[in-house]
This record gives sequence, structure tokens and C-alpha cells, in this order.
Amino acid sequence: MHMLSNRFYVTEDALAVANDFDDIKKLAPYSFINIPVVRDNYFTNKPPLDIDNIRELYYRVGSRDDIGIVSTYSGVTRNVMRTWNNLHGNTLSEGEVLFIGWVKMMARDSTNPASQQAYFFPKKKPAADSLKKVPVPGGLDTIYNRQTNNGINVLTEKGTAVFFDKPGKNNIYYAFHNTTPPGGIIKVYNPGTGKTIYVKVLAKIPNTKLYANSIIGISNTAKEALGVTDNKAWCELSYSMN
Repeated sequence: MHMLSNRFYVTEDALAVANDFDDIKKLAPYSFINIPVVRDNYFTNKPPLDIDNIRELYYRVGSRDDIGIVSTYSGVTRNVMRTWNNLHGNTLSEGEVLFIGWVKMMARDSTNPASQQAYFFPKKKPAADSLKKVPVPGGLDTIYNRQTNNGINVLTEKGTAVFFDKPGKNNIYYAFHNTTPPGGIIKVYNPGTGKTIYVKVLAKIPNTKLYANSIIGISNTAKEALGVTDNKAWCELSYSMN
């Protein structure tokens, strides 16, 4: 509990309350622990560059959530939340992932500079099947690595992806994007599900209502691979600088 308290910049009392613990000092391996987001570890304004251990914080929308509820709990105004997530109105979709600010936390294997206490995490031995390379549809990962010099020369972009109907089934995901030329490959990461795909660009984003305020259009055959059920999702893009 003491190590978790230091790692996430919260008190041991706050951890105990968040997890209904009475007086537990040692936790069982692989236990699920609720980490409270409090004034000491949460930022609604972008932190200064000299503050270390900052990560973006996301919230998965529940069945009864609307933008007013999420705004109240996060302390982020509705207008700011709409701007961050390219939203319109107050209605949200269950399962939608919203960016709501920044949280301060130490990396799992980092060292506390005050005590030199490390937070090494026990690593499970991988199963034999998990060592096999998982094939990426269409082999687009290989092309992406070639276009970006193995992910070194990349531009990144964050925002809303919308999905368009593409008839038929195939093993390649297609996309519309305004910066990447036709044939370029974009790496698409969904922070809400932790899933990544690669898409091949067909053309620029069409100037229609469907794509309003979106940064990319993706063929709907990719929704399952990204863990998406709605017709839009917050995604992070990486693509070649050239």
C-alpha cells in the first residue's frame, strides 16, 4: 500500500477508502486496486513541461452518463470537454472514451527519486501461444515500418475517427485522411481498448456531414479489430512525415 501510495501520489488512507480496506499493508499479486483521482495527482489544465510522470487520463462513458455528469465529476467544463473530444451537444454514447485531463503517476519500473525505492512488477512467464507473432491484416504493419523508418519518422494526431460503410469483406482496412497521400499507411491506436490497427489511405476525407470534426474516416470492417461498437471513436494516429 505504501508503494502504491508513492507511485500514484495519493495517501494510503485515500487508497484504503477507495478499496474498502481496513488495515492492509501487503497486497496479493495481481489484485485489482482502485486508484483515486484527487487534487494531488490530477490536472485539468496541461501541466508544465518540467513536471515529470504525467500521463493522459481517459474516461469510458457509462449507460447513464451525459456530458454534464462527466463534467461535474472531472472538474472539466463542458465547453473544454467538447473541444478536447470534438463533441456536439450533451449526449454521449455508452462505451465512448473521453479524454478528461492528465494524471500524475510513476512508471511501473521507475525509481522513486526520494527513497530510491523501485517498483518492479512480477512478470508472468508468457504462454507458448503468446510468443507467436500475431498477423496484422494485409501486412500493412510491414509497409508502415518501411514508410516511417520503423516508427522513427512519424507525425502523430489525436481526435475522432468515424467509420464508413464499405461493402464486402477483405483483410485490409481502408481510410480517408487529409495529410497522408493515397497508398500511405496509418497506425491507429484506440486508448479506450488498447487495440491497434493499420489502415491504407484511399483519398482525402470527403467534405460531407458524416466526417464533420473528424481526423480520419475508417472502413467499418475495422470496428471489431479496434474494439469499437459505435460509429465513431477517439483514436491516436501515427503516420509518415513524408
